Amino acid sequence: MRRGVSTILICALAASVFTSCSGVQETDGVPASSAERTSVASASGTSSDASDTQYANEFDPHVYPSIYEENFDGKTKESFFSLCDAMLAGEDEFVCEDDVMFYTVVFTIAHQCFPLVELMGDGWTVKDGKAHINYSLPKDQYLQKAEEFKSLTVSILDECIKPGYDDTDKALSVYSYFVTHYTYDYDALGDDVMGLSSYRLLTERKGICQEIAPAYAYILLQAHVDCTTCGSLNDINEAHEWALAKLDGEYYHIDPTFGINEPGSLRYFGMTDEERQNQGGWNITILNYGNANIFDDSGKYSADSRRFEALWTAVNCDTDYETNTVRYFRDGENEQYEFTY
Repeated sequence: MRRGVSTILICALAASVFTSCSGVQETDGVPASSAERTSVASASGTSSDASDTQYANEFDPHVYPSIYEENFDGKTKESFFSLCDAMLAGEDEFVCEDDVMFYTVVFTIAHQCFPLVELMGDGWTVKDGKAHINYSLPKDQYLQKAEEFKSLTVSILDECIKPGYDDTDKALSVYSYFVTHYTYDYDALGDDVMGLSSYRLLTERKGICQEIAPAYAYILLQAHVDCTTCGSLNDINEAHEWALAKLDGEYYHIDPTFGINEPGSLRYFGMTDEERQNQGGWNITILNYGNANIFDDSGKYSADSRRFEALWTAVNCDTDYETNTVRYFRDGENEQYEFTY
């Protein structure tokens, strides 16, 4: 499956989409000054230390954010889970009532909830309540890739998540992992967005925002943290996609793409709507949730809590997950501060 099909479809279904199908070159709007900073140390939370004792997490075949629960019907969810089960078993069909459901399940929901869909080939058909799956690899090779992906997912969870971690611990730990383990793929920028996916980011360790954000959301969903993606445009019509996580009942913007350029900073973690607009100029009046043309006129998904405000100026961060404390410095200052979450 090629990511470009998704953008064509979604743009055709709605007048406005604010990820990479805005009709402009994908830039992520990363400020040049961010990439040039060399004095910021890498975040060093204990969960990212490969020498730590590993804890056995389990792969969850069915992850699904609340925003999809609230905006898609039960049949769509059933079809998506049927897709997951079929592809994990290497089967050739899944429950799907029509082409519209197929597109929603494969090209929207799986974008962040089932990266293995990238290994689906072309030539699918929908008939008599079933969708036929073609695989891009011979079946035995595909099944090996599927097992490798499951093992990779669990290995990331094992490195990031320890017993007793709450949702904020998990979100911080996975954020630190992403900004120190993945690189921004400038070679992928341009008009051709074919072949971009969260699967590529996780397996090749490089990508752009529309790969990084859903991959981050997927790992948090695997860790049982409610997370989706969010996108918008800035005032020069650049498109960008990041994550929106629900921590202790409040929504927060989290941008691991920008974080890759400042790996020792937590500037882009736990942002409000206002701070998200400040960091990059993204228009918060047209936020598109879940890569699904879900917009929020009622304010249901607003990110208003300033709980993490102290971290927006934090550099050289070190997180102690046992005491829920972030120790950090501020630009140009020698004093170390502490933030307890």
